[in-house]
Amino acid sequence: MEIKEFVKELLKINDKFEDNTKKGMSDINIFEALGVEYKENYHSKFIAYLIDPHGDHYQELFANEFLKKLGGYTKAKKFKNLTAYDIESVETEACIKDSRRIDILISLKDKRYIIMENKLYAKDQPNQLKDYVKHIKEKVKTIDDFHENILTIYLHKNEDVEPSKYSLGVRNGFKISDDLIYDSSDKKMSYYLKLDYKWIKKWINTCIGVCENKIKNYEIEKEFKNDMQNVIFTLNQYKNILEWYITDEYVARDYVLNFLKEDKENLKNTMALYRYTKNKRDFKDVDCDKYKKAKEIVKEKWDEICEELVSEFFDNLEQEFEKEQAIYGEEWFGYRLDEKRFNRDWFDFYPKIYEDDNGVWPSVGVYFGKSDYGNFGLTFKMNYIEEEEKYKECIKYFQNSDIRNDGIRKSGDHYYYDEFNNFNFKENYAFIYWLINNHGNWMVEFSKILEEFLNKETIKNTLENINNELKPNK
Repeated sequence: MEIKEFVKELLKINDKFEDNTKKGMSDINIFEALGVEYKENYHSKFIAYLIDPHGDHYQELFANEFLKKLGGYTKAKKFKNLTAYDIESVETEACIKDSRRIDILISLKDKRYIIMENKLYAKDQPNQLKDYVKHIKEKVKTIDDFHENILTIYLHKNEDVEPSKYSLGVRNGFKISDDLIYDSSDKKMSYYLKLDYKWIKKWINTCIGVCENKIKNYEIEKEFKNDMQNVIFTLNQYKNILEWYITDEYVARDYVLNFLKEDKENLKNTMALYRYTKNKRDFKDVDCDKYKKAKEIVKEKWDEICEELVSEFFDNLEQEFEKEQAIYGEEWFGYRLDEKRFNRDWFDFYPKIYEDDNGVWPSVGVYFGKSDYGNFGLTFKMNYIEEEEKYKECIKYFQNSDIRNDGIRKSGDHYYYDEFNNFNFKENYAFIYWLINNHGNWMVEFSKILEEFLNKETIKNTLENINNELKPNK
């Protein structure tokens, strides 16, 4: 689409959007306004709040629906046919040991426990589920067949993801089979259930239906009708957040944003409007007032475009590296990190040979150096769990000079590199411009960047020495 036609269509769509907004269309959401849509601890708190029947705000209704739905999914007999009356307490961040915390712990009568591990974007921690189950086992160890009194739920945004071997135990790990968790000696430790956020959304929908029926059937006193409508409103707000950010089921009604990022051609025109001024040759046939208005619209939407493009890129990267990928002679896995701050890694890659039972391993991280996505880089680093001596031996292979001949910078146990041929870091939003220019081909182009980094002599030699030092099982 020519830039003149693009501007004309943008203004037309913007007029429709503004007209519908005046008529009452709105996507305002309190959870989004507070910036908690991606924070799993807030999701845990809200879910636990709805389940806790001691809250005296209709939670008994929601707890009953949760337990009823849960009973239909689990094979654990002691967790079927439960009601809110069976709940003794609901805790979030329930502390067990060494500052480790269970996301949601539901304690039932007769020493029955539901462990809920909530995973949105955070990586599984070493021995995480193993430690949770072992801790709760101590509460029921005097009961015959104690595993029947423990139900461990792994809640994840992706319905296909299971707990990693990392979480089930780095040494003498647990394993999952036939809806049960076993220890390394094949002793039954807990029942197991995998849930995703679509399951949570269906439960929320059921809760909304229960509340609406109470109003419809005149079960709510007239003076308290507004209270119940507020409850329905809150539940709908949370359901919207799940659809927008977690389950990917929502089609946004922001016609302007949708148009700007509709395809690569529109994104390039959007980038041109944001990046350049009127005297650029591309805009010579565009009316000045229309140009100014279009540029104003693009500037208003730019931050959202950046966030969505970056999020989509890392979604693609996660999907690509959930299965191993061959990069410069090694098989690599990758996972998204929960830490989304600048100068911190957003994504991590590690060689497949370190997948199982390794307390020390190397990895490559993706980071941004500035808040305007103007500086992108990769970092090669060491990680360890408990085995500090092995870690220290590996660190010796990181050479001490601050600047290497191949552009690698060293800091502690990290090597940094941000001088890729594909990027021009002389302007802001360099990474966003790269995303737009390579839209539809991100994974191919990014693999080249990763190969470029891993082919650096400094990185190649260090990784080889570390592999020889650790001698992981291949």
